[in-house]
Amino acid sequence: MGWNYSKPPDNSRMYQSLSASEAAANQEDLIMWPPTVIIHNTITGKGKEGRMEGLGIKAMDNIVRELGFPGGKSKSLYGRDGLLGITLIKFAANESGLREAMKLAEHFEKENHGRKGWARLHPVTLGKDDESNPNLVRVDGRTGDKRRIFYGYLGIVADLDKLDFDTRKKVTIESREDHLSS
Repeated sequence: MGWNYSKPPDNSRMYQSLSASEAAANQEDLIMWPPTVIIHNTITGKGKEGRMEGLGIKAMDNIVRELGFPGGKSKSLYGRDGLLGITLIKFAANESGLREAMKLAEHFEKENHGRKGWARLHPVTLGKDDESNPNLVRVDGRTGDKRRIFYGYLGIVADLDKLDFDTRKKVTIESREDHLSS
């Protein structure tokens, strides 16, 4: 969206155009409401029926709580082949919920596991070798246990296509700045 949605058109029927950098900032401001963090790489493998399986809601709730974000509620997204490898973490539809969601997104970004980290990995890494890919799975040197590496970011308007139909119906798009300034 390359126009300034915050100013209605004056005498014309067109919105004011924005530069590429302003348009990107504009898009980053339009977030999903209630605040939602999208987490990728939650697949654990194929089940007996050949459908993809992954971390369940309780497991993801525990992981998010261990990270220090008790206000989030998990929802796994499924397709016809099973789990899509995406979990949504929804927070309260208020300023404190937004701040908590932003902190969780910042947590991933600090480890280079945010939106850009996932975009760098996503096109080339998903396939049969997921379990041996050091960008997707971390192996404990002492025990040999494997843990998925999660990639997460705050959901914005451009992420609506990643959501399932039911969630898309329930979410609205609002300005992050409007909620933080009120």
